[in-house]
Amino acid sequence: MIIDKPYIRKNSLLLYSKMKTMCSYTYDELQKLVNLGSTELCLALMELLQENKISQHRDKQGISYMAI
Repeated sequence: MIIDKPYIRKNSLLLYSKMKTMCSYTYDELQKLVNLGSTELCLALMELLQENKISQHRDKQGISYMAI
């Protein structure tokens, strides 16, 4: 599979649309929610972080992601 910008964009839009249902998600919850592999999910998260559509927070339980 070739991972190019349109593919990353498609995955990030899917991820963003699903993230609006709950307040925050762990990485594992996101992976189950959108059924993407680790590489695809990481690239989608980076895309959304760069676009300021999500935020990333760290606490004692780990890292969580929230739609802005």
